[in-house]
Amino acid sequence: MKTTRFYSMLAAIALAYAPAAHAEGPSFATVNIQKIMQESSAAKSVREQIDGKMKALQSELSKKDEQFQKEHQEIEKQRSALSKQAFEEKTRSFSTKVTGAQKEVQSKKAMLDNAFERAINDIQKAVTEIIAGMAKEKNFTVALPTSQILYADEKLDITSEVLTKLNQKLPKVDVKFEAVSEKK
Repeated sequence: MKTTRFYSMLAAIALAYAPAAHAEGPSFATVNIQKIMQESSAAKSVREQIDGKMKALQSELSKKDEQFQKEHQEIEKQRSALSKQAFEEKTRSFSTKVTGAQKEVQSKKAMLDNAFERAINDIQKAVTEIIAGMAKEKNFTVALPTSQILYADEKLDITSEVLTKLNQKLPKVDVKFEAVSEKK
């Protein structure tokens, strides 16, 4: 859904920057957005940063899981020595702790998702600006993503130029990992 909206926005911007009248009619360019999002240095930097945070989160989860398993085993060992009420209280307390940890994990995953989305949006904005500038330079009125085209002459493909310009303009994106605020 967001990708389709991005492609539509891309075409609209290219049209907006196109000359009002074209003697020969509209001219087209094609762009392989997937290739740009795979190969650009900015996208690679985003993936590296997200992967690093994800590994740290997984390590933290493994440690907590170990702690919870030990604590659960300890509670089970105490079962026969504790009164029914004391055992239920320990079990309830443990469940509350586990639920809190699960909420914390969900919050951190949401933070990662939002950080990734914001970073990708920054890249897409830069790509759109680059294509709009190229539309003026090369005098094309429409830029279409190759994923939406059945056939196009290779001469229409501006992917390499867009990739080069993007790598110059935005060699790296600093992913901002911010806590997700709850919607009110």
